This record gives sequence, structure tokens and C-alpha cells, in this order.
Amino acid sequence: MPDYADILEQATEITENGARIALSHFRQALLIENKADGSPVTIADRKTEELLRHELSRAFPDHGIVGEEFGEESADREFVWTVDPIDGTCSFVRGIPLFGTLVGLLHRGEPVLGIACMPALDETYVAAQGLGAYCDGMPLRVSSAQALESSFVSCGDSHAFEIVGKRDYLVSLCRNARQVRGYSDCFGHTMVLRGAIDAMVDPFVSIWDIAPLACLIQEAGGTYFSFDGEKSLQKKSFITCNPALKDELLRLR
Repeated sequence: MPDYADILEQATEITENGARIALSHFRQALLIENKADGSPVTIADRKTEELLRHELSRAFPDHGIVGEEFGEESADREFVWTVDPIDGTCSFVRGIPLFGTLVGLLHRGEPVLGIACMPALDETYVAAQGLGAYCDGMPLRVSSAQALESSFVSCGDSHAFEIVGKRDYLVSLCRNARQVRGYSDCFGHTMVLRGAIDAMVDPFVSIWDIAPLACLIQEAGGTYFSFDGEKSLQKKSFITCNPALKDELLRLR
């Protein structure tokens, strides 16, 4: 079995180095381009991913990599890293500090390690299979909420619910939860890890958005699933929560 503690230590240092590049461009003048899907990208995204890919490849030459900006490299290998240089680029380009650098490790497609570095907040969330989840040395645990009616829930962009045909789900969520707020992207999920909120609903995601968070949430005692209830990283939706809320969240469909 791999020494995940050693891998996590090395990968955390690499992730934090990458996040510092992103932070160096934060609230600076940037050329913002739009990708084919309409999402924004900047030199900060590209420079950050370049460093992450280079350092991960050097530290773990037998592993593959899948990244948001530069695609796949040896993605058929037993171990594959996922890289999202700036999760929350929309927040980043507007000077909102709720963005993060995400790095995850998959073993035969299953999440076994996750890192979410929030450089503007000076926080790093880490987890590895069997080792628990921590933020800057503090153990993380999801909330103990037992019912949606008393829960604080966050969600992704409302427009994304429209795009995927889940507008009614969002309306139902707002009616049934105690409070719903839009702490989007990885920040919302990190608040689930802390138990600060009880669930986070992301209607449209990619694997680099969620692979690190999947490991983190499991190690913090939570669970993840898609709108159809599947525990899969291949789906386009991603919900994290205290396990007691899963059935209620699925019944909102």
C-alpha cells in the first residue's frame, strides 16, 4: 500500500507553491479570455497549472495527470493526479477571495487524496485515505444536522441549475432548507468539511473540480453523490453533505 502520508506531505507543498502563483496575480490587472465553454481563463490559471504539472511529474514520474487547462497526460495509469489551478476563476477575476487551488489523487479512478488550498484566506485543507481530514492541522468533521428543515445549505450558480434542467430542484431546496446561500465553488464544500454548513449542491462540475473534495469529504465523515444518487466522479453534478441529509436532498428531485 502506498505511503499516503508521505505523498500528501509532498503534494501539499507543491499545491501551496502553485497557489502562491495564483495569489500573486489576485486583484492585479489581468487579460481575461473566454474558453470554448464560455468560462473565463487567465494567465494565472495557466501559470499555476504549469507549475503544478511540472512539480507533480517530477515528484511522481510514474503517475498520470488530468488538468483543467492542459488536458490529460498518461491518464490510463494506476495513479492519476487531478489539477484545478484556480477553482472559482469568476470570483478570482472579480477580486473575491473565495477561490482555491485543487489537487487530487485517484487510484484506479477512486479518490484517495485531496488538497484544497485557499491562498487568499491562508487556509489549506488536506486529506488522504485512512488519515482523516485537516485544515492547517485542525481535524475536520461534518455537521451533525439530522433534518433539512433545520439545515444551512449552499449551492452553485443559479444559472447552472437552469442549464442542467434543475431549476425546480433549486426552488424546492430553498423552500425546504432552513437557509440557502450561494457560497459557490470549492469554498462551499470546505464549509461542509468544517461543519459550518450542512450541505453543498453543485449542479455542474468536472472531475478536477471534485476529485480532491471527494476524498476530503469522506475523511471528514461526510458523503458525496450526484443528483441521481450515485457516488461517482464521472457525473456532472456533485453534492456533499452530512450523510443524514442525503435521502432528503435526493427527494427534492
